[in-house]
Amino acid sequence: MNKHRAYSVFIIAAIIALTSCNSSTSPSPNPSASPQVANISGDYAGTMDDKQSGSGAVTATLAQHGSSAGGAIADTLAAGGTITAQISVAISSSNALNGAMVVDYPDGTTCTFSTTGTYTNNGTTTAQITGSYTAVTNCTGDTGTYTLNQQCVDTITSSDRRTMGFPATC
Repeated sequence: MNKHRAYSVFIIAAIIALTSCNSSTSPSPNPSASPQVANISGDYAGTMDDKQSGSGAVTATLAQHGSSAGGAIADTLAAGGTITAQISVAISSSNALNGAMVVDYPDGTTCTFSTTGTYTNNGTTTAQITGSYTAVTNCTGDTGTYTLNQQCVDTITSSDRRTMGFPATC
């Protein structure tokens, strides 16, 4: 066998081997790919209703990295005073939120709460977080609810996220 023919046989064998490696009919899933979650980062306005302190108008700013988000909430109470809170949540691929919230009340009391909620975005006019919280430390028996309407969306720090046309970029 001459060198030219041996080289041709080698090339054909290599092509057959490579072709058989790629003959799968469906792509295999990437185990390192994380499920996509909504981009909940941005500015919000809405309402908060606390069992002990009453209702108020809320503003919030949330930042997000991957499937974790957090930020500050300011609740101006109808009866006077301001409640400030810090929230930290994990976001599931179904847009469920679970996490913790620390609330500083006007009288100096600080309480820790567990919080759950849902992020909803229909892509055109509604983007909001609705949730509730229950006292974990201090403030025994205190509970509350909140509705946060997303005013604008910020860029998150990981690129593997769905993008929607609404709300506008901050």
